[in-house]
Amino acid sequence: MAKANYIRHPNPMHRGNPLVEGLGFPLAKQQIHTQCGVSFVDGLDLTGVPDELHGYYTRSSILNLFSLHVVQDEMVEIYEAIRLGIEVSYLGRNPLNDDWQGILAAIEADKDAPLKSLNIRRLNLLENSYTFLISGLSGRGKSSMVKQALEQIEQKIEHTAYPMSGDGTQKPCQLTQITYVYVEHHDRVGQKAFLTAILDAIDEATGEQYAYKQRNSSVYELIQTVRKAVVKHHIGALIIDEAQNFAPSSSDFKIGTNEKTSMKFVEELVNTLGVSTIFVGTFSALELFAKEMTITRRTLRAGSLNLASCDVESGFWKNLCYALFNSVRFSAARDSDEVLRYKLHDLTAGIPAIAVSVVQATLRFLSYFEASKQTLTASALDHVFLKQFSPLSGPIAALHSMRNGSDYKAYEDLKPMRLLEMVNPKNAHHDVEKLKAVEGKAKQMMQEYERDNAKLLRGKVQVIPHKPPRTAYEVDASQESDKMSPDNFLSMLGED
Repeated sequence: MAKANYIRHPNPMHRGNPLVEGLGFPLAKQQIHTQCGVSFVDGLDLTGVPDELHGYYTRSSILNLFSLHVVQDEMVEIYEAIRLGIEVSYLGRNPLNDDWQGILAAIEADKDAPLKSLNIRRLNLLENSYTFLISGLSGRGKSSMVKQALEQIEQKIEHTAYPMSGDGTQKPCQLTQITYVYVEHHDRVGQKAFLTAILDAIDEATGEQYAYKQRNSSVYELIQTVRKAVVKHHIGALIIDEAQNFAPSSSDFKIGTNEKTSMKFVEELVNTLGVSTIFVGTFSALELFAKEMTITRRTLRAGSLNLASCDVESGFWKNLCYALFNSVRFSAARDSDEVLRYKLHDLTAGIPAIAVSVVQATLRFLSYFEASKQTLTASALDHVFLKQFSPLSGPIAALHSMRNGSDYKAYEDLKPMRLLEMVNPKNAHHDVEKLKAVEGKAKQMMQEYERDNAKLLRGKVQVIPHKPPRTAYEVDASQESDKMSPDNFLSMLGED
């Protein structure tokens, strides 16, 4: 728990609200990069260890790669999205205003009709929250970045007295604020299980026992409990991971123990209270959002972040590869970092989680050989990938051949990628020139990479803008218009 660090908020809409001003200043870009990185834990000391066990403990050290965290290029955007979502949700919930507890009264009044929420809607808190979607390929690092961002935001803040502006007096403000609650939504569970998971997360943050006390409650009663807990503990944002597991909403939306949880249900649950919701999921969540018109509209208000493969020339991929290839150095000669970087990108389609696994598996494989043969090369990466990661070959090949839509049909998580395009497509010629600069012994590998990488969706992506179909009566008159230009018209008359 941290003490409130009050600032004078530059935005007048947030000024005078201790829940917002008590957050203090957000982190700057450089602070985020400094505080979110986790270096490889080295320092293996084999003093006193029998020679025949050196390899064992070397492999133990190699497993430390799984704790390595290199800050991705999108980390700042994710942190700011969550932090802004928390601030926005407090616009209609200022504890210094006498009427803020009216929200609790409205919740109680709506207990018999939680779907309609007529009394809550009259408070007009819906516009004080936003919904944000963070989607991407599995293994891209979405959940890792979200969790790292949350670690930089105090979850529990203690307020005692708020300094009033102008005269310097302090107004009593005895409360404990929970800035966010993080929930993982697994396996399309029913509404009761999802509500219980939220209460478990609130219990963990507050020390309450909501989930235990409400274990025999109905879905209607659980909705009431969650809503009251959100207001009572001043929760600013609900972060829901694994959003692809939500069920599509049926036209006749219902509440019940056996009903599956949908994004529509979440909207009805918390967004009427002015609580921001951050959804995190694979690209499969995109199709769910496309079918949820209300949520999609509100998502577009705040924006979204869709992450495809990492670009081989991005700062993050270069930093990640450097950290991986130089964490454990064998005495034998090896390929250059640049050759290894391109090869690793080719094998993993630029997915960080797979890249870390392939490198650590390759290093462990090499550690079984004598020192003179522990050569980290592109061929070694290729050999280990084929032997230990062959099940991933299919989906990675599909990613490389993204322009062939039929490749996606066999992989559920990749199907929604047909809806996407790169935000700023790079000139393929740029990549070709980069590849030609690599050492001669990697020439064949680079040519193969050039062919496949030209098809790979990289970096931030967006849904392809919808274009209405043209009718049979519409024609393209651009060519005829060009023919009727003044110059062409004069030439038809024989004029120079």
